[in-house]
Amino acid sequence: MKKWSILLAVATLTLGLAACNETAAPANEKDVTEKSELTLQEVYDKSMAASEELKSVKAKIDMKQTMQLPGQDVNLDINSLMDMDYIIDPLQIHQTGTTSMKSTDENMGNQEMKMESYITKDAFYTYEGESGQWMKFPQEMMNQLMSTTDQSNPSNQLKQIEGYLEDFTFEQDNDNYILTLEASGEKFTELVKEQVDEALQNMVGVEEIEMDMIINSVNYLIHIDKETFQTNKVDMILDMDMTIDGETMNMKQDMKSDFSNFNQVEEIVIPQEVIDNAVEI
Repeated sequence: MKKWSILLAVATLTLGLAACNETAAPANEKDVTEKSELTLQEVYDKSMAASEELKSVKAKIDMKQTMQLPGQDVNLDINSLMDMDYIIDPLQIHQTGTTSMKSTDENMGNQEMKMESYITKDAFYTYEGESGQWMKFPQEMMNQLMSTTDQSNPSNQLKQIEGYLEDFTFEQDNDNYILTLEASGEKFTELVKEQVDEALQNMVGVEEIEMDMIINSVNYLIHIDKETFQTNKVDMILDMDMTIDGETMNMKQDMKSDFSNFNQVEEIVIPQEVIDNAVEI
């Protein structure tokens, strides 16, 4: 069970997938008064240029996960709502939210946790709601942490798009370019596995874990603003089977990410009270 609890830390997968030389059709056959003639490749290039200039952003993440634990007739439902202010360089993050967990196993019970965290390039403070205590995590956990915070940076949504452009449907409304994908199979399994392997390599104490995965299906909805070319929405529905050390678990994930306040988050300050009262882990 311990190795599956480790997996939960990297189960939040945000793939930067995104179709190439055609212009965007009107979404849902609606009239588009502000019709763009840009191709997807041109939109992609402009989006990459905009993302490279991104200094800060606000993210809202709504994630629902259902997991069937291996070797047990137990389902685990995890719902998370997160608000995050994110400054890219120098790294500063303030995150608040709640995570609830429900299980069909009566012995595991139901739990709900309020969360708050402050993160910089060399410090990580988090509030543990059950104990009412701030905690400071050791420096060696920062690499692990960085692999899990990248999902909140919309510029990272674009970095792995180019090789998958032809797989996306490309549409537009008056405000956004709209990219959608419904896919499955080995091509996307390899992409997910590569990202998860990278995350696992950054995690403490999991060097010997052997993992395989099969992508049963993955659906994407991506919005790119027609004026700024910033990625302002990434919705993903994922159904995958993961095998770790010979045990297989099915996971279904529905994650909605909305991005706003581009380059408007100017500073995040860790309160002195948090620094003074935190217990080092």
